Amino acid sequence: METTLSVINLMPSGKEQITKFKRSLKSELLANDKDPLPIFIQLKYIEKVIKEILDDSEIKDHFINEFELYSKEKIVEINGAKLSSQETGIKYQYAESGDQKWIDLDKQIKELTEKIKEREKLLQNIPMEGIVDPETGLFINRPPKSSTTQIICKYY
Repeated sequence: METTLSVINLMPSGKEQITKFKRSLKSELLANDKDPLPIFIQLKYIEKVIKEILDDSEIKDHFINEFELYSKEKIVEINGAKLSSQETGIKYQYAESGDQKWIDLDKQIKELTEKIKEREKLLQNIPMEGIVDPETGLFINRPPKSSTTQIICKYY
């Protein structure tokens, strides 16, 4: 009988297996004359399900609780992967410190950030031929932009 855990166990589990799997998939995709977009969509669904699983707080806690059973060891090696525990995403609440100097600096940053956003909007809307800044008399070009093309997959 197939379970979700047995399906996960079909996937590569190790650096070499990942490399081999990717190489094989790439070879089949590029050599095949069939539409690759259904595979793209399936990969995006797999990516989404993995993210949702790893972001689930109950599942995270379950993994952490299991890891803590190995607490005598700083690093645990399982299937070629080294696991360790550490604090991540540490955030200080500086505003709660009561430091007036920090509060003043933060206020200045927020004001400057708002001013720069306004200026960026103006620069983005400059005609392609440029303009003369009425305040300084200097010529201003429209800023160049760059981008990459991606396929966006929205889930139902």
